[in-house]
Amino acid sequence: MKKPLFLLILLHSLLLGACSAKDAPQNAVHGKLSMVDHSWLALTQRLQRDGFEKERLDQLFSRMDTPPSLRPMGSKIKELYTLRFMSRPTPKSAKKAPAANRLGIPGPWFKGVVTEVNARLCQEFIKSNSKAFALAQKKYGVPAPVGAALLFVETRLGKLTGRENAFYTLASMSSKFPVENVLGYVDGIPGAEQRQDWVGARMDEKSEWAYRELKALLAYCEANGIDPHSIPGSAYGAIGMCQFMPSNISRFAEDGNGDGVIDLFTPADAILSLSRYLSLHGWRAGMPLKGQVNALMRYNKMLKYAHTILALAKTIENLDKAPAKGKRGTVKKSTAAKKQQARKAKKAGLDSRKTAPRQKRWVSAKGRDVTPYLD
Repeated sequence: MKKPLFLLILLHSLLLGACSAKDAPQNAVHGKLSMVDHSWLALTQRLQRDGFEKERLDQLFSRMDTPPSLRPMGSKIKELYTLRFMSRPTPKSAKKAPAANRLGIPGPWFKGVVTEVNARLCQEFIKSNSKAFALAQKKYGVPAPVGAALLFVETRLGKLTGRENAFYTLASMSSKFPVENVLGYVDGIPGAEQRQDWVGARMDEKSEWAYRELKALLAYCEANGIDPHSIPGSAYGAIGMCQFMPSNISRFAEDGNGDGVIDLFTPADAILSLSRYLSLHGWRAGMPLKGQVNALMRYNKMLKYAHTILALAKTIENLDKAPAKGKRGTVKKSTAAKKQQARKAKKAGLDSRKTAPRQKRWVSAKGRDVTPYLD
């Protein structure tokens, strides 16, 4: 008796499924079988050759359900291309910021940063982390206002540490893309089509740079028991309150609270780490303004960046020196008192601004002043 046709088809399907499951690359993640996207294969194999365990890599990369993103590399190439080839107007002589004379820090500064409101936020942050700032100043000579101002400029005191997944960003930039895939990011920029060799060379450089940062991030996470997928970062992989690139962590970061873990999202660790970085790049206690600017520009090459930090730091320092402004109610009371005094003076026939008697004035019907002269 022949078997029904549907049973033969079912048996054939089961056999094919078994073969496919046997041949496909698999790894166990949370008790389930999952596959690493083939587009990550070249990168994971390279990481294995550099000493990272295959099982761990499979676990990490199988959790990324999307292929490498072109956006980080494309955005970086556009930025580099614009800086290199696009003509820029000759910069005008820098104008002094409004408070430059009072603060002694030349402008311009980042817009909206050097304000009393922001200085008070930094002051409260210093009070909340007084031990860490005191240790940083004792070990590395970096005053608390400077450290707090730097953290404010970088991440608004840790409130804005980046919206990207640092691991995914660096892994994407580490992946190799054909030049044609990235040209869309410079599409419309004059000369881009004729400079594909230049674009390709920069892509290779940035891919190698990102790969070094990716290895540093994985090593850092492994040493401190941190899940790489849990770390937010900037558009190019900087992490933490102080926005260190991963390769800077092993060289400059420090455990500020003594818990045995370097966590740059913890204020104590971020404060001591940025202070150590500045110290190793030339910062000295009591150094002149030029030296302070040079040290801060090793953190970020923009002169405006360094001037903004120093101006905000000076504003923080001046909070304790300047007399405290009265509350809104006090101001109203003071204004009311002045008005009352003016009314009393008017009633007495005196000008509140002078002590001389007020001269009565007459005006004609046509509006002309006919006040008589006094002998």
